[in-house]
Amino acid sequence: MPITHTRVFISHSTKNGKFADALVERLRDHYIATWYAPRHMPGGYFKSNIEAALAECDWFLLVLSPEALASEWVKMEVDTAMADDRYYNKVIPILAEACDWKSLHENLGRYQSFDYLLQPKEAEARLLRHLGVEPHVFPPFIVGDVKMPVHVFVGGDGVTRFRREDIICDGPGMPANTTRMYSPPADVQAFAAHYLPKREAECRTQGKVFVNNQQVRLAGISWGSPNAAGGLDNRPLRLSLGWTWYYHTAVTNMKTDERLEDGRTIGQTHAAPIDNLHECRLSNPMATNMSVVTADNQIFFGQRSHKVQTLAGGYQPAVSGDGQPEDLDATGVYDPFHTAIREGGEECFGQLPPDKLTDVCFFGLGRWMKTRFPFLFGEIRVGVTAKQLLGMKPTQDWEGTRMHIPFTVEAVTEWVAEKYQDMYFGRSSWPVASPIFSLLQSLRYAYPDRWLEVIDRLDIMDIPSARQ
Repeated sequence: MPITHTRVFISHSTKNGKFADALVERLRDHYIATWYAPRHMPGGYFKSNIEAALAECDWFLLVLSPEALASEWVKMEVDTAMADDRYYNKVIPILAEACDWKSLHENLGRYQSFDYLLQPKEAEARLLRHLGVEPHVFPPFIVGDVKMPVHVFVGGDGVTRFRREDIICDGPGMPANTTRMYSPPADVQAFAAHYLPKREAECRTQGKVFVNNQQVRLAGISWGSPNAAGGLDNRPLRLSLGWTWYYHTAVTNMKTDERLEDGRTIGQTHAAPIDNLHECRLSNPMATNMSVVTADNQIFFGQRSHKVQTLAGGYQPAVSGDGQPEDLDATGVYDPFHTAIREGGEECFGQLPPDKLTDVCFFGLGRWMKTRFPFLFGEIRVGVTAKQLLGMKPTQDWEGTRMHIPFTVEAVTEWVAEKYQDMYFGRSSWPVASPIFSLLQSLRYAYPDRWLEVIDRLDIMDIPSARQ
């Protein structure tokens, strides 16, 4: 069974807190989850909390310094990890200051250190690759101190809007046409052969949905044309499309940090750079992520049900889903606006009369950095109040719970700051980047003259500047 990492335990002396904090941030920038006491220590007895965290993590990262060697807590953590067979070959010594670090434990010397003292750049690059990710040069999407692991290809600037005539789709062809069907690489198929039956059995035991539906796949993009003033316009957006299956997505985009037989991860081997869709050998289902804004200026998002098998209980945009065969016209051409409205009915506003859908608009195209999921992001405006919308039953309400807040700069930035801090300090384990990104995009388009105020409002106390 190939190994995968999900969380890294950070062992350090409090006297090396500044170094450890910067290291944790670099890992977070590369989508690597950590257990780090200053952010993730709950109340109660220190020793039992540390032992519980060590039992849940997959890697043991040790920040080495004279202070660490003198720390009884660090010594206890090292002894516990070195005695645990799960951490065999999963210990990472990080040299922050010169010290006789091999003396800390009799078996620690068998591991190669990462020398941040003399070779910090080389050590960081080697560490990230060791943990299964490529060092990236694309910064996350930043608003104030809020960082979201999103690469925006086009749009998202508060001005660009894509309507039906602005998105030109090539394919994917009728569902029975297999000429554009994605086929996973051979090493991924070998992984899938034992992973998928196991995952299906787990979901069945847990009462979660795990079905293999056909999905529209994004294979390539381009955009732009001259505008009337003689400059360039972001429109039209051209999407080159094919087909994939959900099971393909489950073993590629959802498992980018899974190690294959050669020791490299699926992401390292097959993902290609974040801005290169054309050479990416992942499943890449075409998704739409949308906010929903009501006539009385309430903005909706959702909380995922525990019946779904991915990120159960986490937050999500009001509308979030992939293109499916039913979103094609009679000639086999995909319509992302149909996906947005169909998913909106399934997850948010139910059988709302068509004349109450007052506007459906995409702001741009992005891609999540770790999973490489591509998605069109935008907004649906409806001509009903929040109370009226809540009276409409979604057609697949088992997927989650609808939530809403006033669509004002004050209310949205307050929610974003609170949820981001919950994630940052470990008070919540659920990812919230997706609804944060969706809410802030709607805010940017609705209140462009107040965007500098939004940035200032997300200057969050106790969180280091995202731009440092």
